Amino acid sequence: MNAERATHESWSNLKPMPAQHAQLSLQRAFTEHEYAQIRLGFIPEHMEDKWFIFTEDDTLYIHRSWTGHCIYQLTLSQEGTNYVVSEALVNRDESQYSGSDDLYDEKLLIFLIDYLLLNKSGPLPMPGNVLAGIATELHHSHVLGAGQRAEAGPIHVTIRGTLGWIWRWLVWLVKR
Repeated sequence: MNAERATHESWSNLKPMPAQHAQLSLQRAFTEHEYAQIRLGFIPEHMEDKWFIFTEDDTLYIHRSWTGHCIYQLTLSQEGTNYVVSEALVNRDESQYSGSDDLYDEKLLIFLIDYLLLNKSGPLPMPGNVLAGIATELHHSHVLGAGQRAEAGPIHVTIRGTLGWIWRWLVWLVKR
């Protein structure tokens, strides 16, 4: 994990949230400690890392690392000792992001914050059109890549693990 605080200048190809975006109905509060962790952001260290995350003022920007497209933008406001989501936007420009399910995007946004910024583990949300099995493994790799840490647990997908699963599936298919 990179100890450097992510800023707009930490990544070179960032694009703003496009005019085609939707507002999510996300409700979430973070403690002061969690907010301090969130403000550190996430700078990709490996080619497999799919996300670049940084904050400016009280806005959290979540970009795809390769394309620089802003997928999520989250504004936080202080209420007492907590920080609450006051606005959550998701990219709806089909040329940049193919997602269109607000509920799935809310779950994925919270997952990315919990997993990449707060070091919490949990199941990666799955869109309704992804079937269990190989599609699940490929979805994990597509959405999360290598993630933040090697000890990520059950959702960390490696090429070796994915290829092993494909091989076992092919052997099973041939034996049928």
